[in-house]
Amino acid sequence: MSVAEIHRVAYAPGAALYVEELGREHGDTVLFGHSLLCDGRMFADQVTDLAQDHHVLNVDFRGHGRSDAPPHPYGMVDQAEDYLRVLDTLGIERATFVGISMGGMAALRVAIAHPDRVRALVLIDTSAGGEEALKRARYTALATTARLFGPRPWLTRQASAVMFGQTFHREHPEIVAQWEDAMGQMDRRAIALAVKMVVGREDLTRRLHAIQAPTLVIVGDEDVATPPVYAKTLSVAIPGARLETIPMTGHLSTIERPRVLAKLIRHFVEQQA
Repeated sequence: MSVAEIHRVAYAPGAALYVEELGREHGDTVLFGHSLLCDGRMFADQVTDLAQDHHVLNVDFRGHGRSDAPPHPYGMVDQAEDYLRVLDTLGIERATFVGISMGGMAALRVAIAHPDRVRALVLIDTSAGGEEALKRARYTALATTARLFGPRPWLTRQASAVMFGQTFHREHPEIVAQWEDAMGQMDRRAIALAVKMVVGREDLTRRLHAIQAPTLVIVGDEDVATPPVYAKTLSVAIPGARLETIPMTGHLSTIERPRVLAKLIRHFVEQQA
């Protein structure tokens, strides 16, 4: 596998996204977008597998991972536009979008507003709907606490309880702890702005029928952040979409079941060739 080329893609004056590129010589592009409070490293196994014979881009969104913290508030549409900024900067017309959680929410918006840029969609543990009122209030309160006091260990433990499945918590506490530590290193204002962006998103459910791209929907059966019923809604409303449910798996399925996800993504991408 080729060594990753690193790009800094500007999204605001003085602020840039971190983008890894591998396998440009292989042709058709696969663009990965991660979950809230994570970064592109959550796709490590899937990127490593696919980059052997595909062109892969892996993005850290605003304020996450190795990208710069946002200088001002932003919305889900802005995050969707960040996908296009990456493609435009690297001179790429179309891509297969692989988005988990908020990465999938942003990918849905690209597929609806810019169908010519989307070859295919892989939507993982995500939702087209707006945030439920009780969850919105809870997540907003946690984000406010993080902004005021920083992402303390008790806050990151609450986040991981929602994001990882019960089975993975029980079987791999050491990996859960690693991601809790990574969450704890995030910029406190970046956390607050990202959570506000996610919980304030528009409901797209009534617009899903407009998606033209071939679509694979994947969900873990222990996902409590975006439960399987949300994935069912996506698979029914998007014309021709296929649904895969992964047993004993929570919200961060690319971390919890890396080989299963790598196999599903590869098979789907190669079907579109």
